[in-house]
Amino acid sequence: MLASLMTAIYDRTTPPTLPLNAEGGELASFSTDAVPLAQRLDFWHSGVLRRLDVSPGTDVTVPFRASLTRLAGKGAEMLDHFGGPQQVLRSAGRCRADQRDDISINFSVMAGNTHVTLGDTKWALRPGEMIILDSSQPAEIKRTHHRSISLFIPRALVNAICPDPARLAGGLLRSQGIGGLLRSHLQATMQHATYLPVPQRALAMDVAVQMALAALATGVAAPADTAVMDGGLYHAAKAYIARECTSAALDPLHVAAHLQCSRATLYRVFSQAGEAVSACIWASRVAHARRLLASHRHLHLQIGEIAFRSGFFDHSNFNRMFKRAYGMKPGDFRVASRP
Repeated sequence: MLASLMTAIYDRTTPPTLPLNAEGGELASFSTDAVPLAQRLDFWHSGVLRRLDVSPGTDVTVPFRASLTRLAGKGAEMLDHFGGPQQVLRSAGRCRADQRDDISINFSVMAGNTHVTLGDTKWALRPGEMIILDSSQPAEIKRTHHRSISLFIPRALVNAICPDPARLAGGLLRSQGIGGLLRSHLQATMQHATYLPVPQRALAMDVAVQMALAALATGVAAPADTAVMDGGLYHAAKAYIARECTSAALDPLHVAAHLQCSRATLYRVFSQAGEAVSACIWASRVAHARRLLASHRHLHLQIGEIAFRSGFFDHSNFNRMFKRAYGMKPGDFRVASRP
């Protein structure tokens, strides 16, 4: 009976058997403490975290133990999870099966190691770093002894501030400003939730969602230099450069500041890929100019204007770099691109 009750609460694709307040504020807590050791993992996997495959850590001598507190909101929910070493996997099959449609913000409260894998990219996160996950994308998380807090927000709300929420997956909320306030609010809410009446818990959830949306709207960063493995920082830097290359102010210092890493780290990861940061910035600018020159929508623009719109102040430098990249001057390329 208890397992079926928890199934209804934690699998939102199944109508809950408990009457839930449409305004939110319901609080529920679960623990493995009263469950026999041999049954704990199955109890947690099938009764509490149905949307994840749960397995213990590599140290099989450590008994599996976990507890979870859930606070419901208007279509959103907050989870406070305590546990020993464990590995959780959200497979592609589960993503297809339950078709959950939310974006989550997750962070570890206490010291310990948290490793997150999304596709071919892996991150080692430090306590307090808030990573964004998309429930429609497979993910794997490995933790040592931990306490983690997660906030799940309906995708429809995130759509309002980000046309493509899926691309947020793997990014980190900034720890300063509204991001830091959000993290403190989530911790304080879970700390005081049991002492609050339902309307006040619902209010705390509403505030959490609004703060999270505001934090997402300010943009996300790649994990810091010590936290990125397998090229994650390199790919994040390339994406940022491609997006911001038209700014004449963009330089390696700006890229490193956006990614919250040192310039030395940025230079190192590009060197490992056989590239230079400055060369990547200039190549992105030239590629942007090439697209404008080949576009019939921009035939009215002078070549000098195209150079300026692509991040070049020096027209002669633009001509030289364009010819080096494409074997002809910008004007000749524009003529050759016409049908």
